[in-house]
Amino acid sequence: MKNEEIICYCSNVTKAQIIKAMEQGARTLNDIRKMTGACTLHRCKELSPKGI
Repeated sequence: MKNEEIICYCSNVTKAQIIKAMEQGARTLNDIRKMTGACTLHRCKELSPKGI
């Protein structure tokens, strides 16, 4: 998985952004959500090109 790969399609969050959040202290999914906006719109499955 490349760092540019989109992890959260609804908020357009990349693997690199999640890694950066963790490097800046994120320890839980809630921390990552607050720092990146990932998993907050609940539309990833709908917007994912893979449908998953």
